[in-house]
Amino acid sequence: MAQMRKQPIQTRTQRTQRSHRPGRLAMIGLTTMFAALLLATGCSGVATEPPQAVTNATDVRPMFGAFTYGGVWQGMQPVHQLEDLLGRKLDVVQWFMSWDTPYDVALVESAMAGGRLPMITWQPYHQPVSAIAAGTYDALMRSFARGVRATPGLVYVRPFPEMNGDWEPWNGQPTEFVKAWRRMVAIFRAEGADNVRWVWSPNITDQPRTPANAMEKYYPGSAYVDVLGLDGYNWGTSQSWSQWRSFDEIFAEPYARITALGPQPVWVAEVASTNKGGDKAAWVANMLDSTKFPRIRALIWFNENSDLDWRLDNSLAVIQAARASLAPSLQTTASR
Repeated sequence: MAQMRKQPIQTRTQRTQRSHRPGRLAMIGLTTMFAALLLATGCSGVATEPPQAVTNATDVRPMFGAFTYGGVWQGMQPVHQLEDLLGRKLDVVQWFMSWDTPYDVALVESAMAGGRLPMITWQPYHQPVSAIAAGTYDALMRSFARGVRATPGLVYVRPFPEMNGDWEPWNGQPTEFVKAWRRMVAIFRAEGADNVRWVWSPNITDQPRTPANAMEKYYPGSAYVDVLGLDGYNWGTSQSWSQWRSFDEIFAEPYARITALGPQPVWVAEVASTNKGGDKAAWVANMLDSTKFPRIRALIWFNENSDLDWRLDNSLAVIQAARASLAPSLQTTASR
């Protein structure tokens, strides 16, 4: 069963109405958790040493990043809070953006501070794929491309996420989708946005599970994709159709499928686990320590309390497990 999502605006999903700013109780909880971590580890805050290059390719561990609810759009405080708890900077900061919102160079630069890579999940909720393919939104794409070009560094853009899932409006027209994607890439190239990196990111399962809707049908070709992405979640026993599954179990089949499409690096563009039905801390440790997928170069955690509480920082045990596994893996730049 594919993971069901509602229509997002500036987040992955449209949630219950609440402020993007952490409430007083949430702030107290984060402060208490951070204090407990400092006592437990005897260290203080985010690592300040730059990542060390890894010369042995077999020792390269994936970058670690996150989407943090309210992060970037409402300032960098949610990102910094998670970094403090993890004891290191995030390698990648992801956020969601509709095609109705203009590109903001200053916003992207704030996410890039300290060497983080920005990944913008770019969602055309009011721009049909067929119209994009026909050229209706060329001016919009040119404007966005010029913003990317003006940004001093690489910008990872993830348009049309989970295109093989029927909960997304860009699902169901793979031929038009490929035309739209290629048109988009051609416009960015024409505008000289050579610092863009395209992330093509299907869901781990096709929904519906029909040959016509297979993720492979939506692939625009290796000349138009820089990063192969995958979105996958452990729903545990939270749903009637779901069961507890390890990171390795969830990603084995989709990893085999997506790596057959091209030679690009693989990023897990969205990943998270519930705590319903198993040990979330052990699940996180398994994910971070897994050696099953040598082409995975980044893991991007979906850090939000939404349909389920997916957050890393909802439990001291989970944060400690993440911190322990991430400590020795300050990321190399070799695979970027």
